[in-house]
Amino acid sequence: MSKLSEIKAQIAELQKEAEEVFKIEKQAAIADITSKLFAYNISIEELQKKIKSPKFTSSSPTLIKYRKSEHEYWVGRGPKPKWVKEVEEKGENLEVYRVKEQITQ
Repeated sequence: MSKLSEIKAQIAELQKEAEEVFKIEKQAAIADITSKLFAYNISIEELQKKIKSPKFTSSSPTLIKYRKSEHEYWVGRGPKPKWVKEVEEKGENLEVYRVKEQITQ
């Protein structure tokens, strides 16, 4: 058996061992958390309110979809900025302000 195949076999064995250790430690963590939930009378709903998962975890920058000027732009999400509302009130088509080439914020 070559040295490389021996190393690959060891890696595979270690990965299996790591998965087993992970399962055991995860079960211990769940047991610990569960006991604390009961000890402090914490409900799942209360816990969920405290846990704030990020809504947008994208590492890529936000793309600007509409731009009126250097400082007036909108990514197309969230509340519409004042300038967008004014454009719509005038009856203009917002697509006129759509960015052709993508610019990041």
